[in-house]
Amino acid sequence: MKAWIAPVLLGVLLIGAAVYVFGSQGRAAGPQTATAPAREFVAGLKRDPGTWKEVTLKVGTSSAELGQPDVTIDLDVLRPVFVPPQITVKQGQVVRLRLNGKDSGLADMPELKEAVGLEEFSGHGFQILGPYDVWVTGIRKGVTKEVTFKATEAGEFPFECVVFCSPLHYAMQGKLIVAPR
Repeated sequence: MKAWIAPVLLGVLLIGAAVYVFGSQGRAAGPQTATAPAREFVAGLKRDPGTWKEVTLKVGTSSAELGQPDVTIDLDVLRPVFVPPQITVKQGQVVRLRLNGKDSGLADMPELKEAVGLEEFSGHGFQILGPYDVWVTGIRKGVTKEVTFKATEAGEFPFECVVFCSPLHYAMQGKLIVAPR
C-alpha cells in the first residue's frame, strides 16, 4: 500500500466529520424534531389544493365580502399555455377568474404516463406571483375553478402553472397587468 493513501483517507474522513458536525450552522445539536405537515387549506387564504373530481369550485374571498365582480375573465388552462397569456384589469376592480381546464396533462400522453408512473392527472395549477394570494390546483379537462380577488396593487405580475404537467410545464406562464387608476 502506498504511504500517502492512509493520510489522505484519514483527512477525507476528518473533513467529512467536520462538515457533518459543523455544517448545520445554527441548528441545535441533538435530535431534530419534525415539523407538522402543512395543511391542505389555510383559512383566509385563496389556496385550494382541490381535487380533480370536483367539476366547479369557487375559490378565494367570497363575493359577499368583495361585492359583485367588475370583470369576469375566462382563462383556458391547457398544456403548455394559458389562453389568453396576458390579462389586463384596472386597479381597484373586483376580478373573477374562471380557470377552465381543457386537457388532462400527462394522462393524455400515454408515452409519458408509464415513465412518470401516473395513473390519474391531478390537474394543472395556477398561481399569481406577487401581492395576490391566488394559488389553485386540480384544473383539468372539464373542471372550472373560479377565483375572485380585488386588484389592489398596480403593476405586472407573472402567473404560472404550479403542477408539473408535462415536459413543457415551464412554458405555462402568463402575465396579469393591473393598470393604475
